[in-house]
Amino acid sequence: MTNDLKWMISSDQQFPYQDDKAIELWFKVMKWFKPDVVDYAGDTDDQACYSKYTDDRPTEFLKMHKDENGDAIIPLMQHEAKAAADFYAKTRDIAGKNAQLFSALGNHDIRIFDYLEKKLPDYISAVTPETLWGLDSLGYEYIYYSDLPKKRFGDIHIHHGVGLSQNAGESVRKDVENWGISLIRGHSHRAGTFFQTYELRNNGKGEILRGYELGHMSDEKSTGMGYTNVHNWQKAFAIAHIENGVYPHIQIIEISPDYTCYVDGKKFTL
Repeated sequence: MTNDLKWMISSDQQFPYQDDKAIELWFKVMKWFKPDVVDYAGDTDDQACYSKYTDDRPTEFLKMHKDENGDAIIPLMQHEAKAAADFYAKTRDIAGKNAQLFSALGNHDIRIFDYLEKKLPDYISAVTPETLWGLDSLGYEYIYYSDLPKKRFGDIHIHHGVGLSQNAGESVRKDVENWGISLIRGHSHRAGTFFQTYELRNNGKGEILRGYELGHMSDEKSTGMGYTNVHNWQKAFAIAHIENGVYPHIQIIEISPDYTCYVDGKKFTL
């Protein structure tokens, strides 16, 4: 009898700028892999309408408020979040009622909360991860972007990520070194790994810090991803076998341009 757990982790779907084929492949793998744990590492919801870089939608929300039509604001915010909410719900449906689910909200996910704090503070208490995405009802644990990384299994923590570099693996290196932990993160849209060994730690037994960048599942050609014309990004996600519930053996799963990937030796394609 084994106590091993199966874990799936992905990041940066950026709804409504998601890559539908990458999402379909993700769920296809999930149905076969049957994970005990599923984590999302942030920016599931792009929330572009609350961005300082978007002119029209924030103005629309403020105009509704000034026109004393405030009752329509929350339903409109929920409408904007519906695609991400459906994604979270589908994860619960496919992973099953007993799966552990977790979300490390990213800097895009929390755009709405920053917006409300600055522009519509009267609505702060009414707009939450539950009212937007149903996270509490679906049984997700979650942290905010401003929180410290959450320890998940063994040495591995999860966060959306803070450090950024133009080179894959370098962003997570910055966070691993700054926090001094092993980490899985998103944010950079790049897929890569980083390892650092400290031979003298742990009473001479040594310590290895591990870092994993998860890539992304957005559509680079969408209007929402057009803020740069250099998409040095990689589509990917991660799986792990958590040995005896303690040590995660983590693998970055590359999604090829024709939407093919291999998980535990099995080929998945669309």
